[in-house]
Parts: sequence; structure tokens; C-alpha cells
Amino acid sequence: MSEDKDQEKKAAEDKADVEITEESKEEPKEKKTDKKALEKERKEIIQKMLRIQKEFMELERSKGVTEKDIHHNPQGIVKEYKEEHEKLANRLVDIAHALKGSIRT
Repeated sequence: MSEDKDQEKKAAEDKADVEITEESKEEPKEKKTDKKALEKERKEIIQKMLRIQKEFMELERSKGVTEKDIHHNPQGIVKEYKEEHEKLANRLVDIAHALKGSIRT
């Protein structure tokens, strides 16, 4: 009888190993899909940030915006550029952590 129990136990372990292996096969597909989506979003964000920077540089040249205007009580379009850029930068950091599997602290 002990042999029967050992065989049943081994069969159950083998079955569990097969299930784990099958789950492992599925996870990378999902991660690859997520990774591709994150990479695509990352590229889009970088393009938006570059566009914002170019527009801001043009504003800086034409209106004489200074660092003080940006960092001390920004108003109007300067405030909008700053907020948009910060939002995109934060999302970019989140994506970088997700791609590397690290945690943002």
C-alpha cells in the first residue's frame, strides 16, 4: 500500500509540474504583449515631450520666457507646458520601471 500512495503522490506532483509549465508558457506571451504596448506608449510619450520642448523653446525665444517664469509661479501657457511635461515624464518613469520589473519608490 505504501507504494501505491507513493505512486499517487508522484503522479500528483508530476501533474502539478505540468500545470506550472503550461502557465509559464502563457505568461511570457502576455508579458511580451504588455511589453510591446509599453514600448509603443514610451515612444509616443517621448515624441510628445520633444514636441512640447520644441514649442516651449520657440515661446522662450519669441516671448523671452526665463527660468524664473518656469519655476516660480508659472502662469498661462508656461504652466500648461510645465504640467504636461511633468505628467509625461512621470508616466515615462512608470513605464521604465514596468519594463525592467522594478518598483518605483
